[in-house]
Amino acid sequence: MKTAKSIALILLIIISSSTTSYILAQNKQIKQADICAELEKVNGNEMIKRLADQRIAFNKNRSNHNLPKAEYIINRSNLTIINFNGLDYYVKNNRLTGIKGLNLSDSVMNQITAKLILLDGIQYEQSELLNNEHVNPNSNLQKIWYMDRQFMLTLKILSSTVRDIAALTKNENPSLTVETNVAKMRLPNIDKAAKKSNMQSLLSLSK
Repeated sequence: MKTAKSIALILLIIISSSTTSYILAQNKQIKQADICAELEKVNGNEMIKRLADQRIAFNKNRSNHNLPKAEYIINRSNLTIINFNGLDYYVKNNRLTGIKGLNLSDSVMNQITAKLILLDGIQYEQSELLNNEHVNPNSNLQKIWYMDRQFMLTLKILSSTVRDIAALTKNENPSLTVETNVAKMRLPNIDKAAKKSNMQSLLSLSK
């Protein structure tokens, strides 16, 4: 009799334990699903293209006074997934917290953050300066043209930077490849590059 009671008690404990584990697992899945649902997901490549296209469209028809809104691509306070060239970048509090599928050191993450945040900040600032100059009664067309070149060039460099990072992940050991090559990725001087671009444009016009 005692043996039967002991067996029944053991079975009851096992069933209770299994039920509790199942409930906890279900709750964990629900919480994870809620977190994923709250995450903002952005297609970074499409956003870069949209910002460039909006500025080009405005330049073609400035009479509509519909100034393109300055927008940050990467600088975000809330946890956001930004996809560039197939890589999911996790961003929070204006810094990169991780790249899905890659195991990177804090040092490398900081380097990537610095590069992307710098470029994102420049494109945002140039967009705002352009808009302010357009509504300025004493606007300088040459200044507008120069800032516009800087804005478009910055978007182009940002696009090529994330493309280069994605290319590094095609290796057999993507994390190690990114770790060893990110430091070699130098950001060009935006002003110098813009001046070079301007000079090339002037030379082509003079021919």
